[in-house]
Amino acid sequence: MKVEQIKTLILTTLVLVSIVLFWNLVTFQRNYDLVNNQEYVKEVTINDIKKPIKDLVVPNKIIYRNGENSFHGIQNMEQITPFVNEIRKWTFYGFQRSVNEFVEKFEGMPGKQVLIVQFPGDVPFELLKSMYTVEVKEIPSGNFRYMFIFQEDLNDDEGIVYFATNDLRSIIKANVRQKSSAHFRNLIEIMSNNSNPYYAYKKNSGYLFINDKETVIPDDQYYPRLYDEKIFVDALFSNPDRVTINDEEYTDGSSLMKLQSDQQMLTFVDPTITESPDTVYNMITTSVNYINAHGGWTDQYYYSGAFVNTKKINFQLYTNNYPVFNELGLNELSLVVGKNRIHEYRRPYFRLDFIPYNPNKQEYTLPKGTDVLAEIQGDGVNLELVEDILIGYHMEKDNENAVIKFQPSWFYKIGNSWIRVNDEKLGVVENGLE
Repeated sequence: MKVEQIKTLILTTLVLVSIVLFWNLVTFQRNYDLVNNQEYVKEVTINDIKKPIKDLVVPNKIIYRNGENSFHGIQNMEQITPFVNEIRKWTFYGFQRSVNEFVEKFEGMPGKQVLIVQFPGDVPFELLKSMYTVEVKEIPSGNFRYMFIFQEDLNDDEGIVYFATNDLRSIIKANVRQKSSAHFRNLIEIMSNNSNPYYAYKKNSGYLFINDKETVIPDDQYYPRLYDEKIFVDALFSNPDRVTINDEEYTDGSSLMKLQSDQQMLTFVDPTITESPDTVYNMITTSVNYINAHGGWTDQYYYSGAFVNTKKINFQLYTNNYPVFNELGLNELSLVVGKNRIHEYRRPYFRLDFIPYNPNKQEYTLPKGTDVLAEIQGDGVNLELVEDILIGYHMEKDNENAVIKFQPSWFYKIGNSWIRVNDEKLGVVENGLE
């Protein structure tokens, strides 16, 4: 055999070997990708609802000071929504610290007209980019609880807004750009058409803004429609086929889902998630992304607070445009957050179905806020520890009639807890409906 023939044979063999190796590599990679992505191919959700942060992190009160010791406000979410939509038309920029200037305007000149936007919990400045239009790349660190809008600061298409912490000791000023000078008038019109007299109780650090008019609110009731727990197994476990059941406990050997069938509550725990987030922003965004991923917004929920010490985030149930409270946690989605993951998730596994025929419907006349304040003080509560006082619904299960009842009441917040004010001592009046 000639040398040239040998070279040709060797070259041909090498080419064939290369083709075989390339084919095996491509086939292996394709199979690897299929195996590696299996857990993402099957996406199980409870429903198709996904909510943006701007629809979850919203104010729970709007107050208007139109003169010294003259306050009006709204708390009903149906009334707050158009107010929020108006502010979303603004553009925010030019953030800077401005404590002295704010104190001079708000406390030094108590007759100045100002709108006070109160949020139910701390809101990170970084979250503003998800709530409104923000034109700067860098914004201040930290959180705020209030937004103050002075009438004199909105001229033509430019203006100033102040962001404040709950104790009003940390203030950030921001410039705003608006398309029309009529925006402030629009906000005032929204307030004047719907507001009630409010009382501003001054604490050593901050204020309590309280509805100071007797308020008539109907009760409500719903049927609880249970979800099959299997849908939560498929939605929450990464490998639902490996899950085993022992009574009311579900586990894949790592994560655990435990049911409380008497209350229709579930708790899902992933013990492998131990690292803690370092900011409220990360806690909120991680929680929203997690609930969106499995369609967990089964009823109307809003962000109600972040508790950094316990790494907990709460989203509170609303009905009839008012917040709902329950001692067992049936009124909220509660999450303990790790590093970009969820360590614990606690929630009801039912949704509320409206009862079209309710012959026992009642209206309740709730007393004004100053009477509530006096009652709380009379019980020996230190008002310096109280963060908020508001009207809401107390949620109670009626197992005999298989319904969930919602009764209007006053509530006040201390630390992480909401406490119901005693209705009998307040003299709440129950009025029949025809």
